[in-house]
Amino acid sequence: MRPGKKAALFQVTLTASALTQILAALSCFLGAFVLPWTFPVFQGLSTVVLVLLGCLMLAMGLANLLLGRHVTRLMARVGKRSRVVIPREGVGYLAIMLALAVGAMLGQKNTPLLVFGMMAGPFILNGWVVYSMLKKVSVSRTIPSRAAAGQAVNVQVSVRNDKLLLASHLLEVKDQINSSDADEAEARVTFVRVPPRAERVSRYQIRFSRRGRYTFGPARVSSRFPMGIGERGQLLSETNELIVHPSTGRLLPAWKQQQRELAEASRTSRIQAGVFDDEFHRIREYRDDDNPRSIHWRSTARRGILMTREYHQNRRADSFVLLHLPDDSGWLEEDSEAAISVAATMCVDQTRAVGGNMFLLGIAGRETELISSRIPGAFREAALDGLATCQRSSNADLGTFLERVLSELDLSDDRIILITPEPESARRVLHDLAGAHPSDYADLQSKFDILEAHRSALSRVCTLPDDQRLPELQEVVA
Repeated sequence: MRPGKKAALFQVTLTASALTQILAALSCFLGAFVLPWTFPVFQGLSTVVLVLLGCLMLAMGLANLLLGRHVTRLMARVGKRSRVVIPREGVGYLAIMLALAVGAMLGQKNTPLLVFGMMAGPFILNGWVVYSMLKKVSVSRTIPSRAAAGQAVNVQVSVRNDKLLLASHLLEVKDQINSSDADEAEARVTFVRVPPRAERVSRYQIRFSRRGRYTFGPARVSSRFPMGIGERGQLLSETNELIVHPSTGRLLPAWKQQQRELAEASRTSRIQAGVFDDEFHRIREYRDDDNPRSIHWRSTARRGILMTREYHQNRRADSFVLLHLPDDSGWLEEDSEAAISVAATMCVDQTRAVGGNMFLLGIAGRETELISSRIPGAFREAALDGLATCQRSSNADLGTFLERVLSELDLSDDRIILITPEPESARRVLHDLAGAHPSDYADLQSKFDILEAHRSALSRVCTLPDDQRLPELQEVVA
C-alpha cells in the first residue's frame, strides 16, 4: 500500500460466494431467455420467477462484492474465520467453463458439456488442496512495543505447520497496519514451503514517519497452491500495538547557553553533600557515616588512614516543559507537529544532561497531562509516550492549564518553558495570575520562557526533522 491511502467503505473483493451469486443470477437470466425459446412450457409464470430470482441473486452478489471485507470482519467476530476468494486467473477459468455450458445448452451438443466437466474437476481439486494447505497452520507476529518516527521497524512473522505429513506451500501472510486517524497499510510476506511439524520465520520492515499509536492485525494467511485458480484464506484475530514516538532534533548550542545563563541568574547556587554522585569535589578523611564504596584506596595507602571521595549533588534541571495544543484553524498541522518534536527534544536532552532531578512535562490538548519523575529513563519513556498520542483540542484552555500547573508545582528557583501558538494570551494569563496571587507568584513572568509554536520561531531553538507523512512499507519475501 502506498502512503496516503485511506480505508475505503466500498472495496471490491471478489470472493467465491460473490462470484457464485453473480453466476447464479446470470444463469437465471439466461434460463428466462433460452428456456421459453427452446421449451414453450417454460413461458409465463416460470419466466417471471426466474427473473425475480436472478435479480435477488444479483443484488446479493453485488452487496457481497462491495462489502465483502466488512462482512468477513463481522463473521470473524462470531467465530467464522475462513474465506474463499477467486483470483483473476480463476475468474477467467470459470468464464471459459460458463461459455462452454451456454454453448452446450444452445447448440444441444455433448462435446462442450464434456469439456466443461473435465474443467470442473481441476477446479474442485484445487479447492481441496488449498484447504489442506491451511489446515493446522498458525501465524504469530513479534514487534517492539515502541519506536521513533523515521526509524525502520523490523516485524517478525512466524508460520508453523502442525500437520504430521503434508507440507504447506505458497503461504501468503497479509498483515494490516491501522493508525488512530484511520490510515491503513498492508504488508505481505510469502512463505514458499513450510515442512510438516516445522516453523519458518520471515521479516518485513516498516518505517513510520508520523507519531501515534498503531495497531498490527488482524493478519490473513492464504494460499493458491497448486494451480492458482482458487484462493482460500483464514483470518487471525491476534493484534499487537506499537507506539511511535515523535521525531527529535538537536537543541542549538546558543539557545542552551542562553537558558543556562538565565537559570544561573535566577537561582542561588546551592551545593550540598548527599548520596548522588553527580560531581566530584575533593578527597578527605573517612567518616563513620560515609559510604564505604567511596573509599579512595590509593590515597589511603599513601597516607596510612582511610580517605574517601566527596561528591556534591548537582540536582538541577534546566527547566520544566509545558506544551499547549489548541485546535486553532490558523495553526498549521506542521507547526503543531514541530512544537511536539521540540518538546520531545527538550525532554530527552534534559534526561541526558542531569540526574536525580524532578523532571516535568505538561500537555494541554484533548487531555491534560502532567508527567513527572525523578528517574530519567522512566520520565523519558512516559514523556515520549504522552507526546506520541497527544491531540489538539478546542478545550485546551491555557488559563486553566497554567493555573493547575502552578497549583501542583513548587517553582522555587526553577524555570518553565511554555510552547504555545498564543504567546500574547500566555503573557496576559501570567500577568492576571500574578496580580490575583501576588504573594505566591511575585516574580512569575520572569520564570517563564514563552516560545511561539511556529516552525520559523522554533527553528531558532532546535533543528527540526523533515515533515513527512504516512507510513512507508518495504515488503520482504521469505
